[in-house]
Amino acid sequence: MRFLLTSLFVVASGLASAAEPKAVVEGKVAEIKAIVATDKTDEGVRSKVTAVFESFTDFEEFSRQTLKTAWDKLTPPQKALFVDKYRQLLHKSYIKHFKANRPLEVVFRTEVEVVGDKALVPTSVTSGDTKADVDYKLTKSGETWKVYDLEIDAVSLMRSYRKQFTKIYETDGFDALIKKIEERIAKGDTKIN
Repeated sequence: MRFLLTSLFVVASGLASAAEPKAVVEGKVAEIKAIVATDKTDEGVRSKVTAVFESFTDFEEFSRQTLKTAWDKLTPPQKALFVDKYRQLLHKSYIKHFKANRPLEVVFRTEVEVVGDKALVPTSVTSGDTKADVDYKLTKSGETWKVYDLEIDAVSLMRSYRKQFTKIYETDGFDALIKKIEERIAKGDTKIN
């Protein structure tokens, strides 16, 4: 009997941990759907979606994972500057797809995968004529789950930007990397090469 209770507890704990990251994404998706349905302007939608994205994204972890080995070479002020600029670029990458009064449907494709303090929440998003698979990668920070990468149609934002940023950093240095990110923000250029 004791073994059975222990086994049930372990199974229930696994289910609860998988439910938590899914619940985070479901809640934020519901907020975004409400914004898209009620706000009258694209600018209003994007401003409010930015605030939602900000609330469930760990930009420092996103930055650390993106720069990987270069991250440890940066000074604290350089890290803070990179996180700030990268955050702005990620905002533009994420919110450009949202428009006022465009129906937004999100379905969860498969089960949520949780391994330790990491989780993968796979979704499919349909907005107007556009459909994409959007997989949210989350990490547990304290008691909360936060996004540290997005895969859109199997392309990881973090890994794609890592290739670009590492090349610039290694060739031209940190200041050149920041300048390049600032130029891209100013132009609204979020494409991944």
